[in-house]
Amino acid sequence: MELKSSRRNFIKGITATGLVGGLGLRTFDAFSAVNLMQSRTLAGTDFDLFIGETPLNITGKTRYAKTINAGLPGPLLRWKEGDTVTLRVKNRLSEPTSVHWHGIILPANMDGVPGLSFHGIEPDDTYVYSFKIKQNGTYWYHSHSGLQEQEGVYGPIIIDAAEPEPFQWDSEHVVLLTDWSDEKASDILAKLKKQSDYYNFAKPTATDFFRDAREKGLANTLADRKMWAEMKMNPTDLADVSGFTYTYLMNGQGPGKNWTGLFRKGEKVRLRFINGSAMSYFDVRIPGLKMTVVAADGQYVTPVSVDEFRIAVAETYDVIVEPTDDAYTALLNKSNFC
Repeated sequence: MELKSSRRNFIKGITATGLVGGLGLRTFDAFSAVNLMQSRTLAGTDFDLFIGETPLNITGKTRYAKTINAGLPGPLLRWKEGDTVTLRVKNRLSEPTSVHWHGIILPANMDGVPGLSFHGIEPDDTYVYSFKIKQNGTYWYHSHSGLQEQEGVYGPIIIDAAEPEPFQWDSEHVVLLTDWSDEKASDILAKLKKQSDYYNFAKPTATDFFRDAREKGLANTLADRKMWAEMKMNPTDLADVSGFTYTYLMNGQGPGKNWTGLFRKGEKVRLRFINGSAMSYFDVRIPGLKMTVVAADGQYVTPVSVDEFRIAVAETYDVIVEPTDDAYTALLNKSNFC
């Protein structure tokens, strides 16, 4: 199955192939940089979060994002299995908001989904979440109100295990993948309601039809077109929104920022991948470096060595890599094609 990258604006300013060199893994002696995600880590059992609006310039245009603690993404929350955490979430927006703790086992009124034993957080109000941590692993949190998640209300979670984990590592980095648009999320939704394939380019053409008829036969080609027509879909709409309007971010940074994680040669590095995007799937690989998948959605799995994996919306994967060179680049292939 061939994967083709989205056509336009796929990571603005990067290669025409659609491959993004977004994650730089470099040795400490080769490069010295501040890991922004680590510098915005909140650890312990007591937390204060506020949701408001913050001006950001990701693509060359300044616009307001909805943010947590004035950052995009929100701070990395580090908890420990067995602890009881308390999180006070203040709403500084002019509309209701919420925080959903994705994949976390907790009481219904702590889940943060408006309409499920919870009315949401009104402007200027504060909601206190408090629950015991009954699991460990890599997770994330995000708004469940309106389209705020698309506009920036999200962040990563690491829950440290109470007992030794079934694998070892020396250092770690969170890699939070998201999509961003300078368009208002409400405008994107309005366009999709009027035309569901508004952002879907490279649609089948008459030339494609005759090529397929020649290669696969007329009957098979007509049956294929009939199937897609009955579903009211195009074969290229794995995702409804493409790189025409999206810029793809890594830990809140655009491709030009070249987010970098540091390591020392010979150590085992745990990379905690989170897909916090609203619409996008990513195929992840690090040329020249095998990845051993050790956890998926916070659950341990039998370790498997891979060259590449696909991460869907809201999924998390933990992988262990053992770099031997000075630097590597992760390639993310964003595809809108089946």
